[in-house]
Amino acid sequence: MKMAIKSPWWVVSIVIGLTACSEAPPPAAVAVPTVKLYTVNGEEQANSRHFVGRIDAVSTVDLAFQVGGRVTELSVQQGQVVPAGELLAALDPADYQLAVEQAEVQLAQASRDLERGKPLREQGILTPSAFDQLQTNFEIARVALENARRNLDYTQLKAPFDALVTRRLVERFATVAAGTPLLRVQNISELRVHINVPEQIMRQVRDTSDYLVSVRLSEAASERYPLAYREHATEVDPLTQTYQVSFAMPRLPEVNLLPGMTVNVVTERVATDSAVLIPVSALDTATPEQFYVWRYQPETQTVQRIAVQVGTVREQQIEVLSGLNRGEQVVSAGIYQLQPGQQVQPFVAY
Repeated sequence: MKMAIKSPWWVVSIVIGLTACSEAPPPAAVAVPTVKLYTVNGEEQANSRHFVGRIDAVSTVDLAFQVGGRVTELSVQQGQVVPAGELLAALDPADYQLAVEQAEVQLAQASRDLERGKPLREQGILTPSAFDQLQTNFEIARVALENARRNLDYTQLKAPFDALVTRRLVERFATVAAGTPLLRVQNISELRVHINVPEQIMRQVRDTSDYLVSVRLSEAASERYPLAYREHATEVDPLTQTYQVSFAMPRLPEVNLLPGMTVNVVTERVATDSAVLIPVSALDTATPEQFYVWRYQPETQTVQRIAVQVGTVREQQIEVLSGLNRGEQVVSAGIYQLQPGQQVQPFVAY
C-alpha cells in the first residue's frame, strides 16, 4: 500500500508562480499618429486665404421727380427689382400736356410771322431790327416747346439702372414738389463684395493681377464664383487696422443675394513660375546641415524622410529646388513625432 506524499505549501506556490510567469502579456496596441497633409502645388495653396465678405450695391440713391405734381402711378413694391428703363412712378401729366400744346401754338404763330417777314425784309419794307425781332421770337418759341416737352417727360420716373427698391418714401396720390425724394433704390447692375484685409497682407500686395479671388456662398459650398477687383481704401480703419478692398461679381439669377449678406471670399496667389512650393511648417530642420520633408505614401499610408534642397521663402511658403515633385503629399503638421516607415492617419476634419 502506497502512501500519498504531500508537497509543502511553498513548493506549490513556486510552481504556480513559474506557470504564471511563463504566460507573456498581450502586446499593447500602438497608436497611429494623425498628421496634416499638404499636396505640393495643389489647388489649395498655403498662401490662399479666406475672408468674410459683405455684399453691397454699387450705389444707393434717392430718386425724385424733376417737376412737381400729384403722384398717380406708384406700383413698385419694396424689395422689387426693376430693370433699367422701366417705369417706377408717374405724375398726373394733364397740366404738362396743356403746356406742350400751348408752346406748339406759339411756335406755329412765330414761324408764320417769320415767313411773312422775309419778303418784306427783301423789299426793304421791314427794318433789320424788326426782322431780327421776328427771328428772336421764333427761337424763343422753339426753346419753350422743347422745355414743355421735357417737363412732360419728367412726369415719368424710370429706373436709371437695374434698381432694387429698398424703401418707398411717399405714397400714391400724394402731391410732391420737384426734388422731393420718392424712392430709395440700390444699383444692383452688379454686386460689390467688400473684405477687410490686415495691413500685414496689404503690404505684400504688389499687383492685383497676381491674385485669383472667388466667392463661396457658404463654408460648405463647393462652387465658386470669380470676383473682379474694383478698388481699395488707402486709409486704414483705426479700430481694426484693416483696409477695405472691393470686388465686383455678377448677379446670380439662381441665388437671391441682397446687400448686407455675407459670403466666404477666397484669395489665391497665381503661380508665376514652375517652382515647387511647400508650407514652411512642412520643413524638418532637426538636422542643421540638411533639410528634410516627410513624404506620405498613400499606397501604404506610411511616411518617409526625404532630403530636399530649398530656395527662397515666399510669404508662408518655401521653394523646394530638388527632392520633391508637384502632386506629391508631405506632412505639414506633426513632423517631429514621426519615424521612417511609420504608418500615419491623414487628418480630415475636426
